[in-house]
Amino acid sequence: MKLSYKDMHLSLFCLALLLPFHYCLAHAEITITDDTGCQISLKRPAQRIVSLYGGITETVCAIGACDALAGVTKRDSWPSQVKTKTKIGTHMRPNLELIVGLKPDLVIQGSSRHGSQIVVQKLRNMKIPVAIFNPTTFEGLFSTIKRISILCGHNKEGQKLIKTIKARLDKCQKDYPLPSKPKVIFEVSYPSLLFAAKRNIVNDIIAQAGGENAVKLDKKFVRYSVEQIILDAPDVYIIQKGPMNRTNLDIKKRVNFQAIEAVKQGHILIVDEFLFSRPGPRSVQAVELLRKYLYKIAGEQSTYRQSETPEAQSK
Repeated sequence: MKLSYKDMHLSLFCLALLLPFHYCLAHAEITITDDTGCQISLKRPAQRIVSLYGGITETVCAIGACDALAGVTKRDSWPSQVKTKTKIGTHMRPNLELIVGLKPDLVIQGSSRHGSQIVVQKLRNMKIPVAIFNPTTFEGLFSTIKRISILCGHNKEGQKLIKTIKARLDKCQKDYPLPSKPKVIFEVSYPSLLFAAKRNIVNDIIAQAGGENAVKLDKKFVRYSVEQIILDAPDVYIIQKGPMNRTNLDIKKRVNFQAIEAVKQGHILIVDEFLFSRPGPRSVQAVELLRKYLYKIAGEQSTYRQSETPEAQSK
């Protein structure tokens, strides 16, 4: 069947309209907004990523994009694949020359502190895309995973990871019911006596684990005196062990710490700094660990109270 000149003209006209549309789809930019309100646009999913924060590194690997990592910080060791990646310094003092030499199409930072922003601004001046994510809650973590997944072209994997973490949180809370909310204090460093406050992922880890942060100030970290801790009377004293807290972890040997309620009761928990203080996929493990501990001491207290009743004493 032969087309008339009029039909051919109409077909060509329609094709001309469709071609630009398909061309735009093929070359559509990937765009997200980071936690500082900066818009990050890529012409294609990131192929060479430099991560300036351990939690970001773990997130990239957890969504199946570990091969795209060109550089990580010197303290990054999880998962094991990142041990062989090029080390670009610390997240607060990354080496600018090393980063540029890796020819990244995306740099991701996990801190908005002033010191870390100096290199970020220099990279942006060089037209290298830099995204900043600094989640302080699990909802913020889920949003971070979603946006990193978009930038890496791993949307489905990101959604699956979020679903898995939510399911583990729900299961943990159902499997280990708590009769009340124990008051928890989280030591970041000693002897400076720096503690995790409300704007810290630890605050939400404590909440998800069924506890209550004894520190109520709307900051990331606060400095407390021993006297203030004694007055707050926390039920559980958590000490993180890692680069920020290396000395004198034996709390019972510290001056005046024996007067703290949690220390009197022996409710002292030493945890991995990277597991608790790095917002990332493994934050759910921190919740599970703490929830089980709180459940355990709640059971011990219940047994003790029962043994103190007249009925128990008469047996």
